[in-house]
This record gives sequence, C-alpha cells and structure tokens, in this order.
Amino acid sequence: MKQLSSLEIKFCVDELQILLDGKVEKIYHHPPNEIRLRIYAKEKYELVIEAGRRIHLTQFPKESPKYPTPFAMLLRKHLEGARLKSLEQYDFDRVVILNFERGGETKKLVAELFSKGNIILIENSKVVMPLVHNVKIGEVYKFPEIKAVQEDREVVKVLANRIGGIYAEEVLKRLGIDKKRKYSEISEEEKQKIRSEIERLKNSEKEPQIVIRDGNYIDVTPIKLSIYEELEKKYFKTFNEALDEYYTKVFSEIVEKNTSVSKELERLKKRLEIQEETLKSYEREAERYMILANTMYANYQKISKILESLQEARKKMEWRKLEEKIKNDEKISKFLRLEGKKAVLIIEGQEIELDIEKNVHENAEIYYEAAKKAKEKANGVKEAIKKTLEEIKRVEKEEEVRFQRSFRVKRRREWFEEYRWFITSDGFLVIGGRNAKMNEEIVSKHMESRDLFFHTQTPGAPVVILKRGQDAPESSIVEAAEFAATYSSLWKEGKHVGEVYYVTPEQVKRAAKAGEYLPKGSFYITGKREYMTVELNCAIGVEVDKLRVIGGPKKAVQKWADYLVEIEVGDKEHNDISVEIAKKLVDMAGDEKHILRAIVSPDEVAKFLPPGRSRIKES
Repeated sequence: MKQLSSLEIKFCVDELQILLDGKVEKIYHHPPNEIRLRIYAKEKYELVIEAGRRIHLTQFPKESPKYPTPFAMLLRKHLEGARLKSLEQYDFDRVVILNFERGGETKKLVAELFSKGNIILIENSKVVMPLVHNVKIGEVYKFPEIKAVQEDREVVKVLANRIGGIYAEEVLKRLGIDKKRKYSEISEEEKQKIRSEIERLKNSEKEPQIVIRDGNYIDVTPIKLSIYEELEKKYFKTFNEALDEYYTKVFSEIVEKNTSVSKELERLKKRLEIQEETLKSYEREAERYMILANTMYANYQKISKILESLQEARKKMEWRKLEEKIKNDEKISKFLRLEGKKAVLIIEGQEIELDIEKNVHENAEIYYEAAKKAKEKANGVKEAIKKTLEEIKRVEKEEEVRFQRSFRVKRRREWFEEYRWFITSDGFLVIGGRNAKMNEEIVSKHMESRDLFFHTQTPGAPVVILKRGQDAPESSIVEAAEFAATYSSLWKEGKHVGEVYYVTPEQVKRAAKAGEYLPKGSFYITGKREYMTVELNCAIGVEVDKLRVIGGPKKAVQKWADYLVEIEVGDKEHNDISVEIAKKLVDMAGDEKHILRAIVSPDEVAKFLPPGRSRIKES
C-alpha cells in the first residue's frame, strides 16, 4: 500500500497549518500503527497518523476502540488539552514533528512515515514512549540520518529515496534523462538540472488528484504529473481531502474483503451445505420407497404368484438349494435372485426386495413405512435448515452493521437535523417533531410569521412546519402535507392515504381555552383550516456532496439524492429494514461505495423511517 513520499508530505504539512493553536480533545490508537487526534482549531478536525505510511485530516472517523491501549492512555495523559504550537516536516524527509504545549510544558510527537517507521512521544529531547519499541524509553531521540548517495545505483532509484519513485520518474522524464543510467554517469550540469526540477516540483501549483485506471484508484498526488497524463483523474480542493478519499477507499476494500466471510459465517454456511445435501438424500430415499411400494401394487397379481411359488418351493427344499436352482435357471434368474433370506425381484426397471414369508400388501407396507420415516427425517432437516438460515441472516446483519460502523462520516450538522426534516423539491425546509417535547420546541422556537403549520387529525401526529410556506409553491405545500401524513400513526395503521390540514402561525394557540386542558406538545387551532387528502409515501436516499442521509416524500428525495430507496407500509421492524436499506444504498454506489459505507449507517437510516413497519418497494 502507498507510503507518502517526502514531496507529498511537504504539500500535506503546508495544509495542516490550519491546526496550529488547536486544542487536543481526544486521542485514539487503532492497533497496530495508527493514531487519531481530535483537535479543535475554530472547528473540529480529526488527524490520522499511521506510522510508516501517512498523515492527513479525515472526515471519516473510525468507531472508537472498546478499550484504550496503553499507548493511547499515555498520549492522553500527556497531550489531551494541549495546544498544537507547530507542525513541520523535518529536513524534507518522511518525518513530521508536532510540537505541543500545556501548562508551560512542551512535548513533541514525532511521526516517522518511512518504512518500519514509528510514532514517538518526546520530552526534553528524550523518548517518553514509542509506539513501536525499536527505540529505548529515556534515551535521546535521534532523527534518521540521510543515507549517502550510492553512485553505482540507477539515477531513478537514487532520486526515489529522496522524493519518491513516481516523482523521480517525473523529473527524469521532464529532463529527458534515461532513468536507468547509473548516478555516477550523470554530469554535474545534469545534476544541477535535476535539483532545479525538484525545486520546481516542490513549488508547483497544487492540483490534488486521485489517479484512476480501470475504475481502480492507483495513486494520489498533490500536483499534475505528465507521467499520468493519459489516465482518468478525480480532483479535490485540498491534498488532504484527496488523501482521505484514497486511503478510505483502499482500507474500506480491505475491511470488506477481510470481514465478508467470518469464521462463524463460514461455519454456518458449511453446516447449511451439509444439511441441504442430507435433505436431498432423505427426499430421494422417500421417493424411491414410494415408487417401489407403488410398483408392487401395480404388479400385484404377478408378484403375488411369485411369492406363492417361492413359499411352496421353500417347503420342499432348503434355502441354499432353492437359491442355487434359481441362479442356474436362465429364464428365472433374469428377474429374480435370492440374497440372504430375501428375494430380489426386478420389475419395471426396479429392484424390489421381498420377504417371502409376507404377502404383497405386507411387503408394500414395509416400503410405505420406510418412505414415511424418510419424510419425517426430511422434515426435521428442513426445520434445522430454517434455523441455520436464520442464524446466517443474523450473523450477516451483525457483520453488515459492524462494517458500516467501521468508517463513519464526520460533518457539521445543521440545526434542523435533530428534528424530522426534509428539503422540498422547490428548496424549502420542512421540520417536524419526533415527540411532544419537540412539537412544543418547533412551535415556540422555530415557527415564524411566513411559515405554515401542518397537522393530521390522527392522535400522536408530529407538528410539521413548512418554513416560508406562505411564499412556497403548491408542490411544496403538497410535499409538506405528505410528510405530515407519512410520519403520523397513519403509517403504523397501514393506511395509504390521509387527511392533513394546514394553517398560518397566528392560528396556532399554545394555551388552552378557559376550562380546558391541553396535553404537552398539543395546540388548538382557531379560524379556517385548509384540508388536503394526500398519499403516504417515503423514500430514503444519500446526498453525497453533503455527506448525509436524507428522507421524506419521494419527489423531494429524488430531487436531491444521488441514490435512493423507496419504501412502503410493510412487515419489517425498524432494526431489520434500516440494515436492509443501508445495504441496498451502499450496493447501488459502485465506485462511491466506500463513501456511502461511511455515510449510510443503519442508525442514520432509522432517523428517516416512518413509525411502524415498512418494506422496500419493488421498482
């Protein structure tokens, strides 16, 4: 996997100056080699440092480890609450130094991003604690020495040690120097040109981009490179954003690969495979016994005569002699033989084993009874298969939830996102209460003179406010009414249409009439109400550019969502349907799957589900 080069670290560190004077709020260690620092510098940031590989900001936080490691606890002890005073690259090397200050004390965190690198806490030049114990606690920290140039190596390899392989190739390509030439063969004039070209690279105009080949991310660079001229690119505002996208996708694919089939799931699927084979065996057995019994009744007279003949012959001679006589008779031996104390009759292509002491009916009953037992065993296996499938479904759901929570998106949420909400297809905000307290809050804090108030006659319905509703077109009014009906108890009752009214804010009274009582979150309405009958409908989707899940009337969600799923009144509980919707949305995403993994958690989906049971609507 890609390690950042010294040139890339230079561009990254330049952007990370926005963290200066920021306060460390939390530190996490994700073993083995990654730490994350949450820093508040006018806004919240999350800085990823992975020893031997990378440093950059991320908007995709991982789920916090259940228990902090000793390294995390030590970093928290020394650095939480500290201010980041400087962040710099050491000597254009793959080393970054973070200087912190707290209560007059200063400490350094040194991130070694070269192969077999480390993350080391330092105080007064001495090692307090390394992440990887290849340096001793208490000894003076020494920065890695720059290796002397090996003159007999190819020039591209010499430059790669300093600026990274792809940039070494870029420099030599621009200068028209054969990359396979030995460094000792390079003239002083050419060396000077190389130094100048490296400086030009370092001072190039930023053009952060991910390089794509056949749909796969193959590299991420802070500047335009002629070496990638023919390949597809995805551009970003900052290099940190490009790095975050690149590594998140790469790690997401690794996590998906590693967690797609757990040991438990593997065990269950193996069990299912054996059960299904056993079921087929019992079903074949039951079918065979039924065929044999039915064949006997279809040839009742013929078999009856054979049994009578055998019984008569048995009275006259020993079994062994009877067996030999039948065997030596060419005509009889074609359809009859004796095995042990049984007769085997070949009829209609079937071999039927007969007890000659019993009649046709009694022999047939033996097979019917055997078929019945095989069917009972098959039914038992079917029940076992049903339980195994339920266990597989449970484990798959747990793994899906675990994977979706392994990467989460970090973004600033809008004030209205604590309520039920959506944006109409015309761009108007609609908010609704989730409970009685929120209903009161919405009316008292957020309802303004140009808004419209929506409600259903159904008890327990949310208060819904269409912001600037009196200036909104009819389409937004209809969508707000659909929203009010959909998120009321009408959905839970299995209704498909509902009646909604709307009024202006001055018609909404929070105080009860004299002698009457209003429950918490309730209001009474004065004046004329405008009634509408609307269809209950709901879609849940993802707005990728805003990194958020959205939900509401289908028409509104279609306007803003990049991917969406329509739902209807159904039979699935919130926990089940939220996982199913999240998985379906992620599966729709193609190349953006890693982003949706971070945005679309079952918990986020559940916020937009109507009350009661639902199912995904078939398109």
